[in-house]
Amino acid sequence: MKTITGKSYTRITLALDIIEKIGSGPYKGYHELSIIKHPIDLFDTITVEQSGTTEIRCDNPLVPLDKTNICWRALDAVNAALGVSKNAIIRIDKKIPVMGGLAGGSANAATTIRLLDQLWDLRLSAETMTRIGRTLGMDVPYFFSEGTAFDTEATDVLESIPTTLHFDFVLVIPDFGVSTKEAYLNIDYGETRKNLEKTRAMRIALAKNDATSVIENMHNDFELSVFKRKPELERIKSRLIELGCANAVMSGSGSTMIGVLDSSADPEKIRADIGYTTMIVSSR
Repeated sequence: MKTITGKSYTRITLALDIIEKIGSGPYKGYHELSIIKHPIDLFDTITVEQSGTTEIRCDNPLVPLDKTNICWRALDAVNAALGVSKNAIIRIDKKIPVMGGLAGGSANAATTIRLLDQLWDLRLSAETMTRIGRTLGMDVPYFFSEGTAFDTEATDVLESIPTTLHFDFVLVIPDFGVSTKEAYLNIDYGETRKNLEKTRAMRIALAKNDATSVIENMHNDFELSVFKRKPELERIKSRLIELGCANAVMSGSGSTMIGVLDSSADPEKIRADIGYTTMIVSSR
């Protein structure tokens, strides 16, 4: 049977503002966000194989193997968009942490759409794949773009930010996750949106390849609610800075914490001290 394999690279968030909950229209109930997303060299491997039935295979127990899996839903969405009924076996070699705020599921969905396009010789345009991806999740369209980008997600603004900056990061992966639903609990909208100027400054800094300003302006509004429920994450953030990281921030809705490595930070010392699984990754 014909098979195709691809790398499903993910991203981190360098800045994230929660603007408002949308009260009407097709995306009622979703949130308008203001995010700067940055690609990293961490990836899962996805393989699709022609088959008479659809099946998900993955050895990570946190990944569902039924129709709720976002890769299965991606296959169904392609079928629905084209008015066809095709099947495939989808294998996921999982390296991106689950419920870590690293958008591994969204990255996998985008990669699955791309691979099915090749497997089934559909010749879909980038616009069509992006449109299909949006039906699966607000974070999916980013993975059909290239590089660093500004994304509002539900209000459909996705703008590339040309930059040649390269960073090295330590990712701290706690032994607990944070679901997106959990992250949105108890948000105080009076406290969000206070760092929009930092986001604007970061966009300018990225375009000017000003690494110092990018690092200074890192922030995440989800920390306001998530740290109250998971105070251990605030401790990890403080400890990363104490251990020499230039700055630290939570990625997405958590629970992964990001430390920016520079010459004063010793990755091995961080690994030994921090008490959780760590990964060293770089800009892609």
